[in-house]
Amino acid sequence: MNLTKLFRPKSLAVVGGYWADFVVEGNHKIGFKGPIWHINPTRTKDKKNKYFRHVDELPSIPDCVYIAVSRDLTVDVIKDFSSIGTGGAVCLASRFSETNSIKGISKTKELLKNSGEMPFLGPNCYGFINYLDRISVWSDQIAGQATKSGIALICQSGTIGNTISFNHRSLPIGYIISVGNQTCLTIEDIIEYVLNDKRVTAIGIYAESFTNTELLIKVLEKAKKKKVPVAIVKVGRSKIAAKTIMSHTGSLSGKEDIYDTLFNQLGAARCNSLAELCETLKIFHTIGALKGNKIAIMGPSGGDMAMIGDMSENLAINYSPIPNKIVNNLKKVNHQGVIISNPFDLQTYNWNDPVSLKKTFDLMFKADFHLVGLMLDFPNVDDCDIVEWEMIVNKFLLSSKENNKFAAIITSLPETLPRHIRNKCLKSGVVPLQGLKEALYAIHCSILTGQAWSKFNILKVFKLNNNTQTSKKTYSEYQSKKILNNYGIKIPKSILSNPKQAVVDSKKIGFPVVIKINSNKIIHKTEIKGVFININSETEVKNSLKHLSKLGKDILIEKMIQDQIAEIIIGIKIDDQFGPIIIVGSGGIYTELINDSITLLLPLKKSMVLKAINNLKIITLLKGYRGKPKGDIEAIVGTIMKLGIFAEKNASRLIEAEINPLIVRAKGKGVIAADALIHYLEDIK
Repeated sequence: MNLTKLFRPKSLAVVGGYWADFVVEGNHKIGFKGPIWHINPTRTKDKKNKYFRHVDELPSIPDCVYIAVSRDLTVDVIKDFSSIGTGGAVCLASRFSETNSIKGISKTKELLKNSGEMPFLGPNCYGFINYLDRISVWSDQIAGQATKSGIALICQSGTIGNTISFNHRSLPIGYIISVGNQTCLTIEDIIEYVLNDKRVTAIGIYAESFTNTELLIKVLEKAKKKKVPVAIVKVGRSKIAAKTIMSHTGSLSGKEDIYDTLFNQLGAARCNSLAELCETLKIFHTIGALKGNKIAIMGPSGGDMAMIGDMSENLAINYSPIPNKIVNNLKKVNHQGVIISNPFDLQTYNWNDPVSLKKTFDLMFKADFHLVGLMLDFPNVDDCDIVEWEMIVNKFLLSSKENNKFAAIITSLPETLPRHIRNKCLKSGVVPLQGLKEALYAIHCSILTGQAWSKFNILKVFKLNNNTQTSKKTYSEYQSKKILNNYGIKIPKSILSNPKQAVVDSKKIGFPVVIKINSNKIIHKTEIKGVFININSETEVKNSLKHLSKLGKDILIEKMIQDQIAEIIIGIKIDDQFGPIIIVGSGGIYTELINDSITLLLPLKKSMVLKAINNLKIITLLKGYRGKPKGDIEAIVGTIMKLGIFAEKNASRLIEAEINPLIVRAKGKGVIAADALIHYLEDIK
């Protein structure tokens, strides 16, 4: 799909009144050089503008048309422009599919049909601003400045696009593109387009939903390959109950957990607010993705340095010690009262000494840090003299340039960095970061993106069984375990028995044993006393059978595992967009209580699985808590990898599957699937 005429038009047509006027005025303001033809049958020629009654009156075919009329008229107008070969359209009108009404959905289908081969944004969207080529097809006032390079901002919400364009952060913006309902062009389509524009330095996204998972993965992989960093605000973290929850797994991972994993693996930074998004995009634009996590920050306040320590918890930032040689030299150029550490409280002894400050900055840049930051909050320029602050910034910028190192000016508050200082920093290749919390998060995102880019991660979207007529079935625990055992997953020694034979079969297994009801209709056995553990005699077997025989005829007898270190859960959940995903977490009856799980996407890599395990809360126990033996983490990884192969092979047949618990034994002794469930559409291979 060629979107050049839409986003880089040489000529424009606008249809409508009030909102169309915004587009005309916006293009005059931004400096668009091409012709603009205004269609409005109710207006006559005035001093500024000539109006056309219909598309047939236009002197030529426009590259792009802005349609700002009612819903019903929009459907007709888009057909007129499509029929003459217009390159693209922007549709402002609402009351289409977003209303979820029969009429709205019907009009959406009609709009799409009438557009033919012509791509369009919307409906229910603001349009776009192309600051790079000085073009505005935007349903509001124009904020921001034309630029030669900058970030591309793609928003589902036009108002969010407006808000970011109003920023007081000197964020260089190349494009703002509002997608609205994504009826024709989706966020994924736009990402693909802007990635082909070499002037785009980074991509920012505000999304409520993605429509094409396969294309999303493709374009994020392309962004990674092209080294164009991506930052995303994806709303919708509140968890919605799964439609069909047979297992614990179904409730452990929601859609947003999957997106978190997707973004992490492909190096797209997920932000939690527009402020975080802006600062992350600023660092992406200025220096890109950092190649390491060794960060140094200095400033004149011990309070600031303390806050940095607190705010950096759970971030990927490593405040590695300043090398001894550098420390010794720093002591020579700083007051004896200054303690050399990282973060580095410079204090104010040398505040008015440009020579000493320059030497300090040079030494910090000579150390092996991936980024050096200077905290500096300016007073209000209307109230105070800022000559001293400007001197410090100048020395810092010069030092950064001479040492050819990445650097940042960081403020505690977003408003304490004047515009002319921000612009001077950007011109020097130093990123001005506003607001300490957002600044640290932006650095964190740059680190994570760099780490993801250094790894070879390929994701796959699986074709699912969409036949709603297919009956859903559940294998019994015994059947489920046998299937998993065929994939190399270890299970306890077991016998499928019955009440009459249970005593004899228990002796064959050898006490102690576990005795359970085996039924594809009883999923959560613990809740109905369908399982008895640590059975050590014939009498105990008989006592357990008094209850179990009331539940069913099939009795599963297994060897009791007595040397467990921990219990974990490994599950497969089939997502309607991503296909099979793997969930790993703390297992047993406390699975959902302690909220300890992580989501993995297929295909799996051992390094990825190991990292996931190390990020679980239960890792403390697995690594040997208070002198207890370490768990067999290698065996856990191996079992997860095998379950991943099972999931890939049976993606179209599965609904969900889980091992809960997977009993973890001491290092070298392996793991055992103590319980298992497979819920399926078709027989498992």
